[in-house]
Amino acid sequence: MTMTDPPSTTATNTASAALQLLLREDPLLLQHGLNSYTDCSTSQDAAYSYAASLLHSSTSDGWMSSSGEYRQRASEALSEVDRKLALVDSLSQRISRDEPEKVAGPLLKLHGFTLNDSTDKEEMTPSALTMTSTREKASRLHRQSTLLTQIASRVEGTLQRGVTRMESSTTRLSRVLELSSTLKMIMRLQFEARKVCSDGALLDWDTSKSRNSNTVDLRDLTRAAASVAIMEELLSHPALSSPNGETIDIVEKLRPGAESVASSVRKAAAGLMLELQNHPTSSSSASLSRLGATLQVYFHLGELHDATWKSVSHALSMAEKASSALFHPGGIQKMKQAVEKEARSLAEEEASRKEQESINTKSGGGASGNATKLDPRQKKKQVDAIYTRLYARKLREKRSALSSKWSTAVADAASRVWNLHRVLVRRNDAVSRRNFLDVVAEKDVPEEFRGAELWMEQRMGAKSSNFSLFSLFWVQFCIGLGGRIQRLLKYDGGSMEGDVASLYPAVRAASLEMVTELYDVMQMGLSSLEDVASFYSSSGGGAAAAAGVMGGSACLEESVFLGTVGLLEEDESNTADGAAGGFFGGNSADAWTHDGDASFGVDASQNEGARSGGSASASHSSTLAVFSSPEWIALQGGRGGEVTMGLLPLQTSFLKESKKRLFAPLEYMFPEAVSVDEDGNAQKVLPTLPSRYDLAKLDTNIREELSLADPRMGGGDLTMTTMISGTVVDMLHEFCNSARRAISEVDQDRVVDPRTGSASEPMKHNLRVANVISTLATFVRNAPENTFVTPYRPAQSPQHEEASHSCSVALLPALQEMEGLVKTSILNPLCYALNLRINAAIAKMHRGIYLSETADAETTSFVQLHLTDHFEQIANAYLANLPAEYASIVASTIATFSIYSFVSNAALIRPLGESARLRLTQDLADFEMALEQFVFKGGTSSLSQITDGKPYAELRAVRQILYWNMLDDKTLSPAEVARSLLREVWVKDFRPSTLFHFLFSFAPNLLSSPHHFKRMDAGEYVGTLVKLDGSIEDGEASAWMTCMACCDAYQQRESVDGRITDGDRRISAILMILGPELRRRRDFNAQ
Repeated sequence: MTMTDPPSTTATNTASAALQLLLREDPLLLQHGLNSYTDCSTSQDAAYSYAASLLHSSTSDGWMSSSGEYRQRASEALSEVDRKLALVDSLSQRISRDEPEKVAGPLLKLHGFTLNDSTDKEEMTPSALTMTSTREKASRLHRQSTLLTQIASRVEGTLQRGVTRMESSTTRLSRVLELSSTLKMIMRLQFEARKVCSDGALLDWDTSKSRNSNTVDLRDLTRAAASVAIMEELLSHPALSSPNGETIDIVEKLRPGAESVASSVRKAAAGLMLELQNHPTSSSSASLSRLGATLQVYFHLGELHDATWKSVSHALSMAEKASSALFHPGGIQKMKQAVEKEARSLAEEEASRKEQESINTKSGGGASGNATKLDPRQKKKQVDAIYTRLYARKLREKRSALSSKWSTAVADAASRVWNLHRVLVRRNDAVSRRNFLDVVAEKDVPEEFRGAELWMEQRMGAKSSNFSLFSLFWVQFCIGLGGRIQRLLKYDGGSMEGDVASLYPAVRAASLEMVTELYDVMQMGLSSLEDVASFYSSSGGGAAAAAGVMGGSACLEESVFLGTVGLLEEDESNTADGAAGGFFGGNSADAWTHDGDASFGVDASQNEGARSGGSASASHSSTLAVFSSPEWIALQGGRGGEVTMGLLPLQTSFLKESKKRLFAPLEYMFPEAVSVDEDGNAQKVLPTLPSRYDLAKLDTNIREELSLADPRMGGGDLTMTTMISGTVVDMLHEFCNSARRAISEVDQDRVVDPRTGSASEPMKHNLRVANVISTLATFVRNAPENTFVTPYRPAQSPQHEEASHSCSVALLPALQEMEGLVKTSILNPLCYALNLRINAAIAKMHRGIYLSETADAETTSFVQLHLTDHFEQIANAYLANLPAEYASIVASTIATFSIYSFVSNAALIRPLGESARLRLTQDLADFEMALEQFVFKGGTSSLSQITDGKPYAELRAVRQILYWNMLDDKTLSPAEVARSLLREVWVKDFRPSTLFHFLFSFAPNLLSSPHHFKRMDAGEYVGTLVKLDGSIEDGEASAWMTCMACCDAYQQRESVDGRITDGDRRISAILMILGPELRRRRDFNAQ
């Protein structure tokens, strides 16, 4: 230790550490300057000096001063530690009482909080307020608040007096304004009453006195309707009809007159609407013009929605009344009774007339004794036959007449709704510019048409923006019609279902005519708008401008949107209609604001396309367009096929009854036969086949059902041919099922008798089944022409020709099913059995017939000896007994198989010398001639037409390959020989297997033939190449694999024994070159 160091005693160090810890824990000591001894005076307590000396114990500043009292003081302070601690404790308590946050400061810092403490003593000096100053401030604030309260009360009083004066003024002003408004309404009421009262005599219109609506001036009626609407609105105003009983005398005086005028206007409008509904020519231009004026009246009255739906409901009731008259049990029974009575009387008259004519004819020569009358039994049969014919004809005529009457009534109701829809679509109010159809569409559809609305929403997915009044009417009518027909079909337990179903042909024909006429009317009505647009555009708007400015819009003229420009005569009604809203002679209210061509050409056409959704086409509707129209689809039950809508229940019942009539004879077709042996045991035998009479009965039934689609014979429509043909197809399908059960299943080895070559008994039975099916197929094939064309010859009708063609196309699936049944179950087993015998006969050529030593000795060719008799026997025993269409199938199949089998067997002949080639050439000629005769007997014209001529082309090419001599040149390499062979024209006609097998005839003995390699007979090997049905594609791949195996075996043998003296050693290499190329060419041609 040096002299400059402070004393370093244990007590000093302990005290210094304790005070430093105290300073770290209590920062207030630093704030109060207790850490510096320089700030302390000599009179201060020794503890402060001691604390300062302890704080500076680590430094030498001030320690070696000239004065030595600091050491002394430090020594004395050691005894005063307890007193220092007591002072510090009292200081901390005083600070805790005055400023507790100062004590919590270290704790807050310890937990992460920051205190904005300043070490500046001058800034930390608190500004303490005394109680006196606080009281002075409080008293001063009290005086200020009292003054402000007095000022606020004076201001509030002033404002309240101003508000009271303003309320009084506004009350007086509101009374003045209310009185002024009441006076204005009274004056307007007097004005409107004065207008209608001057023309009140014209509005006294009574339907019981006068049925002619021309007596009503539509101009006065329209003006009166507008005035009535205003008067009713004014009279219903609370100011003119006080609920407390107070009344206005002048208003009460005007009220009876206004009510009388309103009643007269409504009475006149109702009379006009009723007359238009009952008018026989509701589609005339004058009627449509008056309808537009009447709707204008209802628009002014605010009753357009109710009046429109009332008119539609009236049309719907008319259509349903017509439907109830046709589809009613009592009506149908009365119709049958009347027809029976009329037919009976006519039959008796005709029978009496014929009998009298017969008597006169026999007695004409003077031999009156020879003239005899018919006995009662013969006469009754004659009368019954005549009655049956007349009854069917009269019943058909009566059904057609009733159906025509029904369709006329429905068409009339539908045309009225369509005309109403047209007027609503094209009519706008001249003042408010609101479209009438939009006004009707704003409110809900009546409950009566809610079903149609739901049906349309379901079909369209959501509520359509194109509101169509006619569509709702038509769908609701179809729904009601379907329900009525369904109830009629179930009437009395379905006892009248047959009579009701027989109405369908006539009803369908009448419906198609009705929808066609409606479609034409709708299309012509839509097209007139574009025609008139071009008229106004070409005139440069002059026609619209000449109309003036006080009437309706020129685009709303009846002559414009009804397509009657320049076709109407000036009369009183047209003149009156003109002032009622712009019809015919009316003036355009907006002619001065819109150009005629622009207003019409753009707005009107767009509105029409948006609301009605129709196409503007002036051409007449075609049948296809009618069938795709929404009206026809809904009438037929919709695309979903709802059972309770439209004519679908009637159509379903008609098809059901038609199937019953067609399926009835099938019950007796192909019955199971049973025989009894000597012991009385029942034995199952082959089924009994239908006779020609049974088939003729089927043909008659088919033609009778198809004739229902003939308007002349069945009263129906030619478009029903496809639908009725569907039931015929179902009947023929069931017939094929019965015939399939009647066909006997024969094993392949039992089809042909192996000794005689004739057919076995089960096969003969199957051939008779084929004849039955062929006869019926002929009847079905000729039925369309015999039904629709033959009865009208020599006259020719394109409609009947088209119906015959449609029927033939519809019956085609049944004919294909019948042909497929015969071919699969009868002809194919027969052809397989016959081809087996032919293949066995052709395989005999490998028994040494073409050897050199036997070629000269034989005089008869192989074909004449083994094959010609087979073909003759097949032609006489099978082809002659089969129908022409089936005989051609058998002949083609056998001929195809015979050619391929003969060529394949001939290619396997080995060795093939010069004499064998000549013999084979002769056999090829004989074989071709025998097949030509065979095919001719089968009905096929020529061999060149069988299977696209491919078998015949290969047969002809065999002659060319027999004399191919490129192998004679030993200097040519295998590749050159292969290329020369591929260049030959006739190579494309051969199968690859034929060329491969033919080249084996030139090969050495070490190169085994394919059938020898597979250890098979030549005929058996050919059977793997050519199937029994004449197909050849499956055997080509296996033939090439066999040839490659033979070549591989030959290469191995040649490597062992190189001494080859016979044959051409190049054949193996030639085959390996030719094979891939020939296969590639065949695959390419197959694509």
